[in-house]
Amino acid sequence: MVGLRVAVTLLFTLFAALGHSEISTRLSSNSIEELESVRLLIRAHNTRESEALDLTGLQDQFHIMGNNTSTQYQYINGRTQSWVDYQITLQPKTVGALTIPPIRIGNLSTKAMTLDVRPLAPSARQQIDELVFYQQQFSSTKAYVQSQILMQRQLFYAGGVQLYGGQPGAPNIENASVITLGENQATTIQRNGRSYGVVTQNYAIFPEASGPLTVPAVEMTASVRMLNNGRVSRKGVRVATEAAAINVMPIPDSYPKNSPWLPATNVSITQTLEPAVTEIPFNVGDTLTQAIKITVESNNSSIVPPLTSALPADIFREYPEPAKLTNSTQGTKVVGQRMERRSIVPLTSGALTLPSAEVVWWDTKVNEVKRTTLAPLSFSTNGDSINPAATAGRETAQVQNPPPVADNDPTNAPAVTNAIDTGNPIAGSQRVNWALVAGICALGLLVAFKLLSDTLTNRRWALKRARKSLLHRIRTADALGVQHSLREYLQLRYALPPDRALSAWISEEPGAKNLVRLLEAWCYSDKPSIDVPQQALQLAEDLLMHNVSVHNRVKNGVSLPALYPSS
Repeated sequence: MVGLRVAVTLLFTLFAALGHSEISTRLSSNSIEELESVRLLIRAHNTRESEALDLTGLQDQFHIMGNNTSTQYQYINGRTQSWVDYQITLQPKTVGALTIPPIRIGNLSTKAMTLDVRPLAPSARQQIDELVFYQQQFSSTKAYVQSQILMQRQLFYAGGVQLYGGQPGAPNIENASVITLGENQATTIQRNGRSYGVVTQNYAIFPEASGPLTVPAVEMTASVRMLNNGRVSRKGVRVATEAAAINVMPIPDSYPKNSPWLPATNVSITQTLEPAVTEIPFNVGDTLTQAIKITVESNNSSIVPPLTSALPADIFREYPEPAKLTNSTQGTKVVGQRMERRSIVPLTSGALTLPSAEVVWWDTKVNEVKRTTLAPLSFSTNGDSINPAATAGRETAQVQNPPPVADNDPTNAPAVTNAIDTGNPIAGSQRVNWALVAGICALGLLVAFKLLSDTLTNRRWALKRARKSLLHRIRTADALGVQHSLREYLQLRYALPPDRALSAWISEEPGAKNLVRLLEAWCYSDKPSIDVPQQALQLAEDLLMHNVSVHNRVKNGVSLPALYPSS
């Protein structure tokens, strides 16, 4: 039975192949104007099975406006007929004698055909160009790598013009990121005595590599109402922008080599301390929250370098939070913000100072290096020092240098350590006080252990996230993101300023120096090597996986280094 079904299926397939033996084609017109469209009709006879056609050969010279398929079946006087019609609507991209290449259907192909496309009369072309057109402008056609380039695209259309398909979106530019600035704006203006509707789109472009940058053309479909020889007709048109070229310059030689590259139009830094310095006096052991906000105009937050540095471990305990990066658009520019927060516990009394910091950046308006400085913040604390190292030192000094005792002092008698007067109420009170102190100390130790455990867990999580981010950005050849992720990873790993963290990494990991050289050659070279990211990825994976194994050894009993080193 199974064999019979297989044989029947094969017979039907054979008959279908034999019946599908004829294909006819025709054009709705053999000669059209350049803005008109033509219908290509293909009929496959003696079949009821439609197929998906490969139309890629048509796309070089035509816009494919539509593609419809229909199946017909007839039974008349005992005779059956069936066919499949393919109707393809084409609009030419250029003028002249255009060839419609063969299209394959099953085992057969259509014949090549020729379509004559006539150019529009100059008067008609001018009339259309006055009815609907694009204008596109840039803030500059020459800019530094990773700096902001403003782009504005405007579509003008007169009365009677119908727009189809909506506006094109942000341009897709190779080796650049694009941010949309606000929503599309629709207005009406008067120009050359004619009223136009105007659709305005604004974008910020950030080139990620030096060299020539091409902004590709975009287009949209519309129809216009035209008067020709006293007759009104409507023609479909395609309105397009022109491709634009921008020269992207590398980092200038005058920029400091050891400073992260930061092009912008303005950089500001603000700092707050909670509670405020003027509100209440601070005591040793109080928890203060320091918040530093770096605002960069005309760039995004991912390029902003870390600012806070590690505090002296013998004066402060600090608990940093992951940096918060936000971007916003203000008018025709991008504003990036990096927020860094950390909790600070002063360990000593007296006048204390949170150190100053500096951001080096390149002013793209005047093309020169500038520096924005965060002033130091001073305050004072009251109370006894709770620095464990200082307290231990004082106790040792007291044991080694006991106070002198007179010979006739009755307290110089030998102490009786085993004598306890249970009937003395003062002694009982002292035992209760000591028990209370011991309980408070135990509770404090428990809380401190919990805080330390949470801090270590958060640090491991942050390191894992930063490690994955760095590898991902190397894989995706994101030069700007690689610089940011590497700085974030090193600061989390060593809790040191960027330059000191980098030095510590290079001295600790033998291959780190080679990786840094590869990344610098890739990120800042005028003509970076295509193979460098792959080499950098392999070396980064080796280094970071080695770091993971170190953390695994820590879990198995090897002690961690100091979470907040003093140097």
